[in-house]
Amino acid sequence: MKSSRIASLMVLLVLAAGVAAAQQSVPQLKAAAETAGRAATAAPRDYAANWMAAKAWRSYGDEAVSQKVADWKAIAKAAGKEGMKYGEIATELNPSGIEGWYYYGLSVGTYADGVSIVTAITQGLKGKTQKGFEMAYATNKRFDNGGPILALGRFWQVLPGIAGRDVKKAEQLFTEYIALFGSSPEANSDAWLFRGELYKEQGRTAEARADLQRAVSMGSKDAAEMMKDLK
Repeated sequence: MKSSRIASLMVLLVLAAGVAAAQQSVPQLKAAAETAGRAATAAPRDYAANWMAAKAWRSYGDEAVSQKVADWKAIAKAAGKEGMKYGEIATELNPSGIEGWYYYGLSVGTYADGVSIVTAITQGLKGKTQKGFEMAYATNKRFDNGGPILALGRFWQVLPGIAGRDVKKAEQLFTEYIALFGSSPEANSDAWLFRGELYKEQGRTAEARADLQRAVSMGSKDAAEMMKDLK
């Protein structure tokens, strides 16, 4: 009971300190992930503690990738593995819970950033990732500001062709996100970035430029970089 109470307190502290990842430094996110991991370890049967640990580790790895800090690939690999570990525990504790599946899938993505998508697929991670994102989408696609829509769309976009890449599904999902959240001040610029990337690849230059310009106007550095060689 004592360890469970301590873990619950630690979880509350993590929640109380829960600032958006973009507003925290990589070292701060690492400290938060370690704290969340200890909370989950102290309460191995606590669903919330485990999915929050998965989220925290993924946030740390994802920001390291975004900022391209020193050894970011190694950080992404390690943080992704931790996120996958806690996410998998969460899915086992509550198979119908959206959070466990969602943050498990995102953690696989972070892990793939570190080791490559091909390596992740050869390690058998495709099926469970797809299941996780599809379950999250079916349960509540508006969760995390439409995160399951974007995550599932990106999943279909980045898969190698031999593994079942489906750009039509990806485009439909990005368009759905924009229809639902495009006018929201909290809309994620990645929807336009990802769809613009698809359009660029397909030679749909005018559509690509429009999407990428929208993403740039929202502060996307990746979109600005992508536009440099848009002809």
